[in-house]
Amino acid sequence: SDKTADSNNGSASAVLRKVVTSSAFGYGIMFLILANMVILGVEVDASRHLPPDENPDYFFIINNSIVCLFVLEIILKLMAFGCKTFFCGRDRGWNIFDCIIVALSLVESASDLISRNMAAEADTSAAPMDAGHLRVARFTRLIRALRGVRVVRLLRFISSLRAILFSISSTLGSLAWTLVLLMIVFYCFGVIIAQLVSDHCRYHLSPEDPEHLRCAVSLGMWDGVPESMMTLFHSITGGLSWVEAFTPLREISSLAAAFMYVYIVMTVFAVLNVVTGVFCNTAIENAKADKDIAVMKQMQKHRTQVEALRAVFNDIEVNQSKLINLSELKVAMQESKLGSFMESMDISTKDIWTLFMLIDADESGEISIDEFVAGCIEIQGPAKSIQLA
Repeated sequence: SDKTADSNNGSASAVLRKVVTSSAFGYGIMFLILANMVILGVEVDASRHLPPDENPDYFFIINNSIVCLFVLEIILKLMAFGCKTFFCGRDRGWNIFDCIIVALSLVESASDLISRNMAAEADTSAAPMDAGHLRVARFTRLIRALRGVRVVRLLRFISSLRAILFSISSTLGSLAWTLVLLMIVFYCFGVIIAQLVSDHCRYHLSPEDPEHLRCAVSLGMWDGVPESMMTLFHSITGGLSWVEAFTPLREISSLAAAFMYVYIVMTVFAVLNVVTGVFCNTAIENAKADKDIAVMKQMQKHRTQVEALRAVFNDIEVNQSKLINLSELKVAMQESKLGSFMESMDISTKDIWTLFMLIDADESGEISIDEFVAGCIEIQGPAKSIQLA
């Protein structure tokens, strides 16, 4: 009986594992996440016109229903894979992240429920809200502010977004050193230009001169090293036109104007372009090194090849029998388009008979579409092409 129970448990786990790893289950969870995102945005937008701590009941019901479905997802995965595989397996990072997000959602639902109950009691007794209720309300608002993190779960189900995120995260080291370099550039030019502006206002204009006040106002963006650094930063990031920052300098010092020209030319045409190249190179190298991205690209390549080979088979097959023979393959390979496509897959078309024999796995003298696709994928590559040459 114990063996029977273990067998039943194993079969149930296998069925659950098949369910939670199916495409339909993944698309269903992805739809829930997207729906949660939309409802969250609608709720935040609608709550702008509502009194504090008041939220329509339908938002409360919908949000808690979605949270319950997320909890059900975690339970099903735990039952399918077991705690050890779930928390220590290949996808342990995503699984732990999902658990944290769902736990935060449960805390939010619980605090929202407590807050609602306290508000209802306060309305019934007509007494002002006590300090405990205010603390719960503030905690609920804090937890609600973290609901946007749920959107990150979408990355688990969309590999392209995950690849982009990994590429961005891989450039953070380069970003840190880029910021250091730019800070050095900002500081050097900021000190030089601020010194020239300060000297002009101090030595060329007396405090009683009305021109001194106008100078101080017009050169406010260069009034000190921090202001100068911020102006230089804005000048190359779109926050401020560099011409607006340059015009006051041209009126007081040709040397300050020259340094501003040098700064703009050096940062826009040299530093930023080099930094962009470093970022792109780092992202590409790390994307190639990442195993998940490599597997994803290989799977995409395989799907593309299968679709292309199926289209080639349909072009070769002319008698609607869903089979092709040696003569049909020879005729088709004489066409430059099909022959060039096979060569692009590193499949030699010099010896059609040998190619046919290698693809014809059951040696029936005819090739089905599945045989054609599987055979071509198996024999592609330089090493196999040598056998056909």
